[in-house]
Amino acid sequence: MEEYLKDTTKGFGERFRRLAIFTPLFSLKGKRKSAALPFDIDWFSLGLLTLLFFFESKLHRQGKKGRQELADYLYELTQVQIGASRAHYDLITETIMDTFRDPMGKRHNEVFFNWETGDQEVVQFSLLKTDAFDQENNRQYFTLDEAGLELIFATKEYFSEFRISIAQLLIRKQLEKGEFSSALHEIHEMRIAVQALRDHIQRLGLEVTRNIISDDTYGKYAKTIENVYERLTREDEEFRELYSFVRETTAKLQFESQEQVDEEARLQIAQVSIELGEVHQLHHGLLYNVMQLKNKALEAARQALFSAGIQSFNFDQEIVSRIVSSPLPEEAVKGLVHPFTRLHQQTSWSLLALLFPQRLQRSDQEEETAAYPEMEEEEYRQHTLQQEENFGRIMEEVIQVMDGKDSMELKDMVSGLPGELLQHRSFYDFWLLLHQRSPVVKGVGEGKHVLDKALALLGDDILEVGEKPEFLQITEQYTLQNMCFTRRRKNE
Repeated sequence: MEEYLKDTTKGFGERFRRLAIFTPLFSLKGKRKSAALPFDIDWFSLGLLTLLFFFESKLHRQGKKGRQELADYLYELTQVQIGASRAHYDLITETIMDTFRDPMGKRHNEVFFNWETGDQEVVQFSLLKTDAFDQENNRQYFTLDEAGLELIFATKEYFSEFRISIAQLLIRKQLEKGEFSSALHEIHEMRIAVQALRDHIQRLGLEVTRNIISDDTYGKYAKTIENVYERLTREDEEFRELYSFVRETTAKLQFESQEQVDEEARLQIAQVSIELGEVHQLHHGLLYNVMQLKNKALEAARQALFSAGIQSFNFDQEIVSRIVSSPLPEEAVKGLVHPFTRLHQQTSWSLLALLFPQRLQRSDQEEETAAYPEMEEEEYRQHTLQQEENFGRIMEEVIQVMDGKDSMELKDMVSGLPGELLQHRSFYDFWLLLHQRSPVVKGVGEGKHVLDKALALLGDDILEVGEKPEFLQITEQYTLQNMCFTRRRKNE
């Protein structure tokens, strides 16, 4: 066999799995006319429409989709071509749903011979899974399972590993062309891709805990986790660049005249900014999850090695019997028990302590007390000026994120604020001061205050900051209670 042909079986199992998920869809092609359904039905197309129906519902976060909703959709879309009644579509829907998901909830099994490993293996998957259940109406709702999502994405693009990166590039191009509606739809698809990646990381975490039993297995999972971490890091950088570009586009539209820019375009770019920020925040959380997964893998490997050592080591047989049953030299006995003994510890007092330097102090001498050094006046003034500048910049970012709204919660602002701002201590001091002084009005109070520059941006408006019950884990270092930022006119 030629050298280059040896790679033909590389990754054979994974390639087969990707093809196997199409089996239920292609099995619909074998359906024939029956007494109950005497129509020429393109079952393959209806099967694909079924998957797309659940995909678009998931894309737009429209839950509670079951057999009845699917039957209504297929009837409205295909009734003219097929000519079946609404009752017939209940049977069509039942046939398709039972093909994609076993009525008993069993997963599809595909047995194949893996030419890479030389073993017979089984692929298990499911295109649909149960979602919510309406007890009042006794109705079960469904949504796409991981294999169903993978099948849909496979019909649109080839490189699922770079799905998010490709979507980021596509969104940038659409924004450059002014196709804001298309960019918003692409962001919705990217959200699903990020959620699917999150589910994959969660399953990987369970596999790490369950399957690491040797150093070789740990090496395999460590490499997989490292690849996922590198991918997330690359995508996170691309998210930051894309978000900066969205902000530049938003600023550009704001400065252009009303005649040149449609109001609908302004609303769409604002929605793009909000939706992209939410997806970025969801994606950024995966970086923290993967770092935790790294630690979990190390701990699982340590526990596996420890358990293996405990199971294979018998102290009585390996140590006690060895010493008691066979005569050993004294040095050999010491070497045998040395790993199980600890260093000798002895507490003693030396007479030389009498000669150590002594503290001499007169009885009428005041004792110096230790205290933290106070900040010099000039240093304090510089610090105050810097804080005033910081608070002014934070207020500018907050006003820009609010985008003309009179009220907004902190949890909704975080996704639209720059990452470097959230890492700075001044951001949290800013919210604490506003909460303490609420309600706040420009110019009210004696003398200058570090919030003066920030409040000047509000004009004569009154600012109220109130607490919310939940706490926000904004970064790994900082946690802040959620607050409501309300801006109202002075005469209201």
